[in-house]
Amino acid sequence: MTFPDLMALFGIFALVVGGASLVVSSIPMRSELLARRVNAILPRSAQVSRRREVRRASIVQKLPSLRAGLSEAEQREVIRLFSKIRVPADQAIPYFLASRLVLAGSLGILMPVLARYLGNASPSLPVLLLTLTVGAIAGWLLPILFIDYNIKQRTKAVAMGLPDALELLVVCVEAGLSLEDGLQRVARELEDSQPALADELTLTWAEINILPNRAQALANLAARTDIPSVRSVVSTLSQSMKFGTPLAQSLRVGATEMRNDQMMQLEERASRLPALMTIPVMLFIMPTLFLIIGGPAALRLIDTFHGGLH
Repeated sequence: MTFPDLMALFGIFALVVGGASLVVSSIPMRSELLARRVNAILPRSAQVSRRREVRRASIVQKLPSLRAGLSEAEQREVIRLFSKIRVPADQAIPYFLASRLVLAGSLGILMPVLARYLGNASPSLPVLLLTLTVGAIAGWLLPILFIDYNIKQRTKAVAMGLPDALELLVVCVEAGLSLEDGLQRVARELEDSQPALADELTLTWAEINILPNRAQALANLAARTDIPSVRSVVSTLSQSMKFGTPLAQSLRVGATEMRNDQMMQLEERASRLPALMTIPVMLFIMPTLFLIIGGPAALRLIDTFHGGLH
């Protein structure tokens, strides 16, 4: 494949990506329709000032209308990851979508080049188009797969560390601290050992101080983590604050329940081990045993038959 063929292939891919972007950007979103209705009822002076504000908005800030393909958990994880490189929260989703487009384009161009240099002959046009499509799809899906993997790992880390955090919170509450002060102290103590859980507790502490209802802040924690045991603990704490039962006792009951759930999960995993070890034993251990046990006898038979023939 010559250089003009590569340039033509790149041009076709750029036209496809640009056309798709134009089609998506031309679709009127809910926010745009709402802005048009607001402009229709505003006075003329207010409309002029509003148009100036809209003109000041950059293209990157208009791209969040494309976030429909991401769930709320994925959007939160994208914002959290981009905050580490000092990207504002309102621009994290557009930058993430831009990175997906760049990666899709890069892999879409790289795959035909690799097919050209790794193959023995120049690939045909259908093969080039196939490799370009596969590379573009892989580049588009890899970032979201990475985000989903981070969400699973973060959820697992929160679930594993929450019983310890509840026990520390029991100590803080029994020492005379309020729920807000106890959450702040526990989050500070868990910054090094459980950073994911510390972030969630810090956010819950901030929401308790801001929101008018503690139960809403705890419900937000359960929605973010999306763990059944966390929902159970949050329900217990909400009922305790509603009916005035001792908070330390409710926290201790929640920690005990989470410990029991973790123990049951470990027992289930241990009970599945014999079935999971059957195939590795048959593939790797049994042939070795047969070779060790039957190998000397087979060699002796070979020597016997070889001596008999001579």
